[in-house]
Amino acid sequence: MELEVCRGSAAPRNNTMNSSPSRGLPIWAWGVLVALALIIISSRGQLVGNPALSQHFAMQPTPSGGVQIPDLGIAGLAPGVQDQARKLWSQIGLGGSGAPLEPVSTTPRLRVEVRELQPDGGGLKVIGSVTNISTADVQVPISAFELRDSAGASYIAGGGASATLRPGESTPLELSVSLPPGRGLLLITRLPPDPPAEQKLLVADPTN
Repeated sequence: MELEVCRGSAAPRNNTMNSSPSRGLPIWAWGVLVALALIIISSRGQLVGNPALSQHFAMQPTPSGGVQIPDLGIAGLAPGVQDQARKLWSQIGLGGSGAPLEPVSTTPRLRVEVRELQPDGGGLKVIGSVTNISTADVQVPISAFELRDSAGASYIAGGGASATLRPGESTPLELSVSLPPGRGLLLITRLPPDPPAEQKLLVADPTN
């Protein structure tokens, strides 16, 4: 008789356990949801704290005092670099991308690397990254970059994008410019009090 009583009392317990999921999520499911929420929050924080420097650079009016024309001709380059410059123009002319003539420049606090030049409609897209090579945090505004073409025209960004980089941290760099056909392109990085750094990205079209 005692065995029959125990069996009779066990049935309601099983019914209670089976019905508990219908009243709410089990504990392990809540744990999964909390973990997913933390991952999403963490990812959003990284994007806000380290945004890409991505802007369109517009041509500026010519100053009244004239302009300084950079040396972006092919004649002054070493023979091997001249071949590289001609190949780059050939790639761009066919609608493809290519590596710039001078891919890296450095200032006391920044390393600016341009990986490729990519045709972008009627202009050019400069794609690379910026790295903090100092031992302290550095705020890098988009205004730290200027593009200048072989005719002396200056291009700057109108937006206020910036990135605060911790030591050793990098952020993407993507600059688009409506470059007139055949012109060369120079990238200038200015972040006072550091001296400016220049990169010859593209010489003027040697076939013109």
